[in-house]
Amino acid sequence: MGNDTEKSTVLIVDDSEAIRMLITVYLRTGGYRVLEASNGQIGLATAAEKKPDLIILDIAMPVMDGFSVCARLQQDEKLRNIPVLMLSALSDTESKMRAFELGAVDYIIKPVSKGELLARIQTHLTINRLTTSLQQANKELLSHQKQLLEGLHAAANLQKNLLPRRIPDCKTLSFASYFKPCQEIGGDIYNIQRLDDEHVALHIIDVSGHGFSAAMMTALASQALSCSGTLITSLATDGKRTVTPPVTVIEELDKEFPLQRFNLYMTLFYILINTEKNTFRYCCAGHPPAIQMKADGTMHTLRLGGPPAGMGGEWEEGSGELDVGDRIFFYTDGLTEYCNEDGEFYSGKRLLESMKNTTELPLQAAVQNIIGDIKQFGKQADGDDDMTFLAMEKKRNADETDPC
Repeated sequence: MGNDTEKSTVLIVDDSEAIRMLITVYLRTGGYRVLEASNGQIGLATAAEKKPDLIILDIAMPVMDGFSVCARLQQDEKLRNIPVLMLSALSDTESKMRAFELGAVDYIIKPVSKGELLARIQTHLTINRLTTSLQQANKELLSHQKQLLEGLHAAANLQKNLLPRRIPDCKTLSFASYFKPCQEIGGDIYNIQRLDDEHVALHIIDVSGHGFSAAMMTALASQALSCSGTLITSLATDGKRTVTPPVTVIEELDKEFPLQRFNLYMTLFYILINTEKNTFRYCCAGHPPAIQMKADGTMHTLRLGGPPAGMGGEWEEGSGELDVGDRIFFYTDGLTEYCNEDGEFYSGKRLLESMKNTTELPLQAAVQNIIGDIKQFGKQADGDDDMTFLAMEKKRNADETDPC
């Protein structure tokens, strides 16, 4: 456990002395400070006085049950942000749903193992710290604005800073991009990263919804998919880093950002390009499929994958080859669902036609032409969603002996 864990205080509210003793042992061996309360009323008083970092709350208790305690915590402005983990012998769906509706962040069924309990506590403390940090940043930002709209625009500009500052210098691939957030803070993000001498990874994400919650989850997902983390690469036994298969990346994101914890999900397209073998592997998690346009103008839809990350399920990985002059287009649904004044969508069909009409243009000019056609369709009106568009091309005059 790190220093943050050692400084964290956990309040156990349970009428069973035996259970309190057992969990206390678990927590202290994990480096946590522990407070105890034998019923809900004492638990509320202790929470108000001590302000613990996290509360483990039983449901069936005398004086005041766990549901009532959870509701009272949410009503108190000073206590509502403390993450509450329900720990109960009740395993029915109704009890679980009621706990989440009242503000609990997790629901654990007794008996619980030490490893599972400590892992869940550490996860929610981390999420809560990140949430608190982001909320504080937003509060400081909005305090300097006269109107909420100005604050949202400023936050949208901050979101742009999550985008890659530079594209990897790849001798066989070229990239072009377009990103236009809507007036509200949205959930689009993308990145292009060189993982090693042979591999380049590209991802494009669209988190459901708008506002600060979507922006926060976008930031967390972007960090998880960065080269500084352990999700897209891992350390092998020989000390060398190995790249993670796309389907594994999606599976790990699904575990890290479950819908029941965040009340949000993300659609995602992740592609791993081998610049030495001129091949690629990909996985499409509920996202608009990427379009591979061959040098001769034929088009292939890259749609293998599964549901959005966070919703659970199974995913399938696709693969392909990159020939000289091939292009792959990636986009979010803000393009195809862009509306004109009659409420008509631009649509995927129009997008494909626009792609076909740009085969003779350089890559960046092709992207600008496609976006121009979309905006002309809507008479330059602002869209209701973020618009993100990426294009990749296998260079025609590349040095194949020095791929990347």
